[in-house]
Amino acid sequence: MNSLIKNMIALIMFFGSINVVFASTKIYERTKDNLLVPDSVTVNDENINYILNTKAVDESEKIYDYADLFTDKEEAKIFSAVKKYIEDTSTDLIILTEKDIDNKDLTAYAFNFYDYNKFKKNGLIFFIYEEDKKFNIYMWTSGDSYKIYTEKTIQDILEYIHPIFNEKKYYKGTSDFVKIVHNFYSANEKGKEVKINSKGEVVNDIPWLDLIIIFVSLTFIISVLLLRKKELKASSHKMVK
Repeated sequence: MNSLIKNMIALIMFFGSINVVFASTKIYERTKDNLLVPDSVTVNDENINYILNTKAVDESEKIYDYADLFTDKEEAKIFSAVKKYIEDTSTDLIILTEKDIDNKDLTAYAFNFYDYNKFKKNGLIFFIYEEDKKFNIYMWTSGDSYKIYTEKTIQDILEYIHPIFNEKKYYKGTSDFVKIVHNFYSANEKGKEVKINSKGEVVNDIPWLDLIIIFVSLTFIISVLLLRKKELKASSHKMVK
């Protein structure tokens, strides 16, 4: 009996020692003596108050669900997908949810959160904001990630995902987002010209307008050449006569 109890205690201690990291709402305290910012941030009189008013978090967690939209199981699945994205792209990706932020510029709030915590220079911010039980979703790039995700690409992604959030399917919308940006990055890295269609799929971007312009131009040139050839032939007949 004593042996069984000891084994149970050992198991409890073992599992209790495992540090499972996949989402958190924990906030660390910033002080003027310990601002908890990346080394790349230059602190001055203009930004110190912004830094002090920005949540300090563990950069390894990647999912910061302050609006409490996901269950623990959903957070674990999203974290797994985000981690795979980060490993494959060598860039960063964070999921940030908030609600009822008092009189703050949402863009500045999200970028301060990213810049004043120790995330990678290049990355993506997926921001879900709840206000008066209505949701707005945003996607921003940091560093050189804008070269991959253009404004048009971001618009296409959000247009697909927004209806999902309107149906209050927060997990599906977020999971689809991570999947789309991952697939898009992978295709782009291979040198493919791709876009996001209305179904949220990454598909080949066929430049129809360019092809039409080329076709019309070639048709015009060929028509001119044929007409010129016909005129030259008619002219030669006159000279023979």
